[in-house]
Amino acid sequence: MAAGLARWISVLFDSSVLSVPVFLGLGFVSAGRSGLLWAILVLVIVTLIPLSYLLIGRKRGWVTDLELSRRDERPRFILVSLGSDVLALAALWMGDSPHLLRLLVLTYFCLAIVMFSISSYWKISMHMAGVAGFSTVLVFVFGPCGLWAFTSLLLVAWARLQRRKHDPSQLIAGAVAGALVTILVFGLLSRWI
Repeated sequence: MAAGLARWISVLFDSSVLSVPVFLGLGFVSAGRSGLLWAILVLVIVTLIPLSYLLIGRKRGWVTDLELSRRDERPRFILVSLGSDVLALAALWMGDSPHLLRLLVLTYFCLAIVMFSISSYWKISMHMAGVAGFSTVLVFVFGPCGLWAFTSLLLVAWARLQRRKHDPSQLIAGAVAGALVTILVFGLLSRWI
């Protein structure tokens, strides 16, 4: 039972799944209906393109599993993600898009650069980076009431340890990277974006 629960937690707290409520929520909070439309467009670009790479890669054999358990399979996936982030940023900047969505996609881009740099040598937890990043965004947008989101880090850490996908140092490093990159973008770069 623990193994099944850990698997479901890993699936539900994957960035591609978590991005749906976060992007839609931030899109709506920042610009109502038009924000939702922007969020849908961005989700299609930053989620479906990398997910398509994984699904095609799984079918053709260059990806062993959808969680990218093998470190050597991560760099190409992250490059695809970086490309989709650039495409999404271009679309957002060319249109009258919500500021929060621009910041969120820029955070994705910056975090992907960090993950690419580290994943080439070490298997940092992208799950923890995503959850910590999204949790930090919620604090920036909603203030102290967004702090509750950080409790999910404990659940995700347990699941990743239970599934033997990471060791504690990889989990902690992922969480720290996700939070710090988000603080950099939302706290420092937001003035110029």
